Amino acid sequence: MAQSPLVDAAPLWRVASPYFSEATDRWLDDFVDPSAHRFELVGRVGEAIPWHLKKSPRSSGSEWRDFHQQARITMDADCSGMIGVFPQVTATLAARARLRRDDRPIVSWFFNTNLENAARRLTARASLSRVNRFVVHSTIEIEAYARMLKLPEDRFQFVHLQYGGDIETAPPDIDEPFVFATGSGFRDYGTFFEAVGSLGYRTLVLAGPRVLAGLEIPDNVTIVDSMSRSDIRRHVRHARVNVVPMTTDGLTAGVVTLVETFRHGRGVVATRRSGLEDYLIHDENSLLSSPRNAAEMAASIEAYWTDDVLRARIDNGAADFAERHCTDEAAAASLVSVLDDVLGTSSTAAGHHLHAA
Repeated sequence: MAQSPLVDAAPLWRVASPYFSEATDRWLDDFVDPSAHRFELVGRVGEAIPWHLKKSPRSSGSEWRDFHQQARITMDADCSGMIGVFPQVTATLAARARLRRDDRPIVSWFFNTNLENAARRLTARASLSRVNRFVVHSTIEIEAYARMLKLPEDRFQFVHLQYGGDIETAPPDIDEPFVFATGSGFRDYGTFFEAVGSLGYRTLVLAGPRVLAGLEIPDNVTIVDSMSRSDIRRHVRHARVNVVPMTTDGLTAGVVTLVETFRHGRGVVATRRSGLEDYLIHDENSLLSSPRNAAEMAASIEAYWTDDVLRARIDNGAADFAERHCTDEAAAASLVSVLDDVLGTSSTAAGHHLHAA
C-alpha cells in the first residue's frame, strides 16, 4: 500500500476504545506533549453496557460487530499507528490489519483477557501475533500471555493501571458508617458475606446478579445493582472500610477497583491472591486475608473499622502509592516510552510515516 510522509509533525496515533463516546473524551493523550506524539480518539459504535449488568463476562455477537465496525473506522484514516484499548478492540484491529495487509504498528493498551480455553487461544494467536506491543497491568500477565499466545515476552510491557477521573474529597460517613464492596470479576462474595454477617456492620455491595447468584445475603447487607461512576466514587470515600473479596481464579482481577480506591485516599481489606502483588502491600496500603477465610477477613475488617490510627495509616499509604504509580501523568510517561520503542523497532513507522488506508 502507498505511503505518504508526515513532514515536521509528531507521529499520529488513532486510539479506539469501547469507553470513548466521542473524540473529545479524556484519555492519556491530554498528558502527552503533542510534539512527541499526537492522538485521535475513535468513539465506540453502539451502546455501552454497564459491566455489572452484563449477563455474561464474554462479549456478545452484537458487541463483536460493534468492535469490528469501530476497528474499520479506526483504520480507514491516515495515521502512523493504532492503539486498541481493551483486548476486544485490539483483536479486531489486528484481524483487519492481517486481512488488509496493513503494516502500521498496533499497540494494545490494557490487555487483560481470559485465554484458558484452547479454542480461544488458537483464534487469538492467529490475529494477535500482528500486535507490536501489549501493555498489561500486572507483571504476572507477561509470562502467561506470552506462553498462551506463543509470543516472545518482550512483546509485553507492564505499566501500573492509572485512574485520572474526578477525585471525591468528602470524609467518611461518621453518623452512619458502612462497609463498601464493588466489582464482579472473580469476586468471592460468599466469603465476604460470611465475614460481614458475623460482624453485623452496615454493608453496601454493588454487584450484578450473575456474581451473587445462589448466595445467602445477611440482613445487614444491602445490594445495589446500579450506580453512577460518581456515586461509586462517593461511596468509596464515604465508606469506613472498602473491601475487595477475591477468588483465586483467573490470572488477575480487581485492579480497577483497587486503583480507583487508592486514588481516593482509601486503603482496602482484600484477599491475598496472585496477580495483585504489583498493587497490594500488606500493612502499608491494605490488610490482606487468606483466600476463602471468612474469619481472617472479618478480623481485618474489624481492625480497619475500630482502629483509627491503623485506618489513617493504611489510607495514607494507599494515597501515596497511587500518587507515585497510578496517575494519568505516570501512565502517559509510560505510554510515550512504549510508543517510542515501537516506532524505533518498526520499519514501517520509524520514519514517522502516515499510511494511506
